[in-house]
Amino acid sequence: MAEDERLREALLELQLLQEREAQALRETKDLLACIEAFSMAATPQDRLDSIFASLRDRAKADHAMLLDAAGAGSARVVAADRAAWVGAELHPPLDLTARARNLADLALVGDWGGDICLDGYAGMLVAPFRGAGGDCFVLLCLRAAPHRFAKEALNLAERLAGLAVRALQAKTLAAENALLAATIQGSSSGVAISDAQAPDKPLVYVNPAFERLTGYLAEELLGTNCRILNAEPPDAPERTRLRRTVAENGSGRFLLRNRRKSGQIFWNELTLFPVRDTAGTVSHLVATQNDVSERIAAEEDRYRTRARMEQSLAATDNAFLVLDPAGRVVFANAATSDLFPAAGPDWCPDTGFAENWNAYLRAARTMPGRVTRLLETPDLDALAALPSGREVDLPDGRSLLMRAARLGDGAIVVSATDVTPLKSAQMLLEQRLAAIEAARDGIAITDHDGRLFYLNGAAAALLGFAKPPDALGRKWMGRYVDVPEVRVAGEAELTLHRDQNGKTCTHEITASRLDGNGFVIVIRDVTERLETEAREEDLKLALIRAQRQEAVAQLASGIAHDFNNLLSAINGSATLITMDPTRHDAVRSHAERIASAGTRAARLVNRLLDLGAPAPARGTFELRSVLSDLEALVAPTLPSQVGLEVDITPQPLLMRGDSSELHQAVVNLVFNARDAIGREAGHIRVQVDAFQPEEPMLLLSGLLPETDRYARIRVGDTGKGMTEDVLLHAMEPYFTTKGREGTGLGLAIVGMQLGAIGGGLDIASTPGTGTTVTIYWPCQPEARMADAAPAPGACHDLSGMTILVIDDEPEVADVLQSYLETFGAEVAVCDMPQDGVEAVAEGPQDWSAVITDYDMPGMTGGDVVERLSKLAPEVPVFLVTALARRLSDPRVGPGRVRGVFAKPVDLDKLCGALSALRSRD
Repeated sequence: MAEDERLREALLELQLLQEREAQALRETKDLLACIEAFSMAATPQDRLDSIFASLRDRAKADHAMLLDAAGAGSARVVAADRAAWVGAELHPPLDLTARARNLADLALVGDWGGDICLDGYAGMLVAPFRGAGGDCFVLLCLRAAPHRFAKEALNLAERLAGLAVRALQAKTLAAENALLAATIQGSSSGVAISDAQAPDKPLVYVNPAFERLTGYLAEELLGTNCRILNAEPPDAPERTRLRRTVAENGSGRFLLRNRRKSGQIFWNELTLFPVRDTAGTVSHLVATQNDVSERIAAEEDRYRTRARMEQSLAATDNAFLVLDPAGRVVFANAATSDLFPAAGPDWCPDTGFAENWNAYLRAARTMPGRVTRLLETPDLDALAALPSGREVDLPDGRSLLMRAARLGDGAIVVSATDVTPLKSAQMLLEQRLAAIEAARDGIAITDHDGRLFYLNGAAAALLGFAKPPDALGRKWMGRYVDVPEVRVAGEAELTLHRDQNGKTCTHEITASRLDGNGFVIVIRDVTERLETEAREEDLKLALIRAQRQEAVAQLASGIAHDFNNLLSAINGSATLITMDPTRHDAVRSHAERIASAGTRAARLVNRLLDLGAPAPARGTFELRSVLSDLEALVAPTLPSQVGLEVDITPQPLLMRGDSSELHQAVVNLVFNARDAIGREAGHIRVQVDAFQPEEPMLLLSGLLPETDRYARIRVGDTGKGMTEDVLLHAMEPYFTTKGREGTGLGLAIVGMQLGAIGGGLDIASTPGTGTTVTIYWPCQPEARMADAAPAPGACHDLSGMTILVIDDEPEVADVLQSYLETFGAEVAVCDMPQDGVEAVAEGPQDWSAVITDYDMPGMTGGDVVERLSKLAPEVPVFLVTALARRLSDPRVGPGRVRGVFAKPVDLDKLCGALSALRSRD
C-alpha cells in the first residue's frame, strides 16, 4: 500500500514537471515570436508597434502602452497602440514602479486620474523597467475582462519591457540624428568634415552651402584636402597657425583669403573643432566656413574714412580733442597744441588729459593775462551739458568758444573755436549801434552762414531769445517753423512764421549784404497788421455771402410758392381718386402713394421758405412706419435691369428728428445708387437695423459716442464704385462726377442733416465693385441699449510702455500722466505739438504710443497725425478732443489713428486701448 502511494506521488510530480516544462516551452515560443517580430521591424516605431501587437495577441490585452514614470505620483504616455494616448498624463493610485503587478479589478485599488478614462477597463498588467541612467519606465496592458491576466502574460510583459524601452530610445536617437543631418544639410554656412585618422586628412563630407561657397561640387572635393582653396602665401601667419592646429587635431577660429573654383578671391571665416569617438580619440575634424568679404570691405572702408577724418581735423584751425572713458588722449589735432601748448606730453595719444592740462597751466601762468577759474579746474561734464558751449578767455588774450559732447561708450569729444576776431568786430560796432538798440524793428548782423554776431533787443525778442547774448553764434533762420535753411545771395525779402508763446507770428524780413562779408537783417512783426487785413477780408466775404444767401432765399421762396400751387393740384387730384368708390384698389393704392409723396414734397418745398430762419423743433417718429412704402415708392423709377431689395428690422425703433428728412435722405441715396449703376444690370440693397458702437467711432462725417443708439441704414449698389480721390471729396458741396446732370449737394445736405441731429455718415467704395453709403440716425434717448454702459475698470498693465502726451492744457495732461503712470507706464508731457512731433521723429523706437489733443495752437491734432504718419508711421496715435461730435477732419479717420476719445476722456477705455497694444506686441 505504501508503495502505491509513493508511486502516485511520483506520477503527480512527473505530471507537474511536464506541465511546467510545457508552460516554459510556450512562454519561450511566445517570447521568440515576439523577438522575431521585433527584429524584423524596419524602424524603431515599427518595433514598438510589434511589441504592442504581441501583447494584444499573446497576452490577450485590449491595449498596451509605455509610460515614463519619472515624475512622482504621475506618469506620461510616451508610446501606445492608440496614437491619441501619446503625451497623455496618468495619475495612478499606487506606485507603478515598485514591482510587477497583475490586477484583476482596477476599481479596487483606487481612483485613476489623468487624461485617459480607464472606467471601461478591469484588468491591468504592470511591468516596470529601470534604465542604466536611473530612468524608470512602465509597460502597461489593459483589458476589459474582469479577471486577472494569465501568469505567462505577466512574464512576457516583464521580458518585453526592456525591448520597448530600447525601441523608444532608438526612435528618439533616430529623430535627433535626422534633425542634426537636416540642420547641417540646410545650413547657410559651409560645413566640411575630414577624416582625422587618414593620411592628409581628406574630406569625407561637404554640405550644399560649402559647394555654393567654393564653386566646387561635392564629388570634386571628397577625398581631397581643403588646402586647394587657400589663397594665402604658404608662410602667412594665419595659414601657419591653421596648419599647426590641423596637425594637432585642435580647435580655433581663422580668417583666410580663399579662392573659389572660378578663381575669385574671397575672405573666409573658418571655425575648426574636433569630434571624438566613444574611446575619446579624435576621429574627424569639422570646419564651418562663411564668406565675410563684405564685412572685411566695410571695415577697410571704415578705416579709410577714419583716416580721412583725422586728416581733415588736422588741417582745421579749430581744436579737436578726443578722450577715452578713462580720460586718456585718443586724438588731438595740431590746433589743440597751438591753443593749449603742453610741453612734455604735448597731447600725444595715450597721455592723460590731467597731465596735459597741468602742463598747459604751468606755461599759462607766465603769460600777461590771468588764469580764470574755468581754466583752473575744467569740468568737461558740465561743458557737455551746455548745448551752445561756453566762451573762455585765454591768458594770451584770445577768446575761445568751447564745446564738449559725451559719446555712447563714455568717451568725450572737446572742440575749441577761436572767436577773437568776431569779438573784436563786435567791440568796434558797439558805439555805432546805440541808435539801433532803441528801434522797434529787429535789426541783426550775421556772418555769411547766417550766424548772429549782433542783434538788438527787438530782434532778440522777435527771434524768441530772452536777451541778445543768448543768440550769438546761432543761425537766425533756425528760429522759424518748417523753413529749410537757405543762403541769402544778395538782397532778399522773406515772409516767415514762428511759434511764440503759443501763437504763430508772421515776420517780414529784409536781408541786405554788407560791404565785405555778412548781412544786415531787418525783422518786422506784421502779425497784427495781417490779422486786421484778414478780419476785414472775412467781413467782406461774410457780407457777400449774406447778400447771396438773401438773394437765394428770395428766389427759393418764389419758386416754393409756385411749386406749392402745383402740388396742391396733384394732391387734390390724388385725393379725389382715392374717394371714388368705382376705382380699383390698386389704383387707389397708387393714388395714396402719390398723395403721400406730394405731402413729403410739400414739406421739403416749405423748408425752402425757411432758409435763413431758425431750425424748427424736432419731433419723434417710428422708423418702420416712415420707410414702409420705400420699395413701392422708388421701384417704379428704377430701370428694369436694376433690382431692389429692402430689408428693414422688425424691431420697433423710436427716432428723433424730422421723419421727412430721413425719408428724403434714404430716397436720395437710392437714386444716387441708381445713377451709379447706370445702364448696366445691377442691384440695390437697403438694410436697416439697430446699432450701438462699442467705442467712439469716427466716420467720414461725424463721430458716434459709444453711449448712444442709432438706426443704421445701409444703401449698397453694384455700380462702378469710387476711387480714393473721389471718395476724399465726396462730402464737399458742389462736388459731382455726373457733370451737368448732378448738383453735388446730395451727400453734403445729408451730412449736414445728420450733423445737426448728432448722427453720422460713412462711405465704403471699391472701384469696379460698388459703393455702400451708411447713415446713422439717432434714436430717442430712452431707447438706448441697457448694456451700453462701460464696464468697470480692469487692472491694466502698461509696464514697459513709453507714452508721449501732447496737450496745451496742463490740467488735462497732468491727469492723463498721473493715471497712466499708475498702471506702470512712463509718460512724457509736451505742451507744444511741434516739439512733440520732433521728439518722436528723432527716436520712433523709443515711444510705445502718442496721445494728442486736437485743438492746439500752431498745429492741430490733424497736423500731428499727418506729420507722424510720414515721420514715424509705426508709432500708434490716439486722439482726444472736445470737438468729437462735430469733428470731420479726414486725416484723423480710421486707419490713421488707433482711437478717438471725447473729452472728458474715459480713462479706463483709454487705458484698455493702450493695454491692447501691449498684448498684441
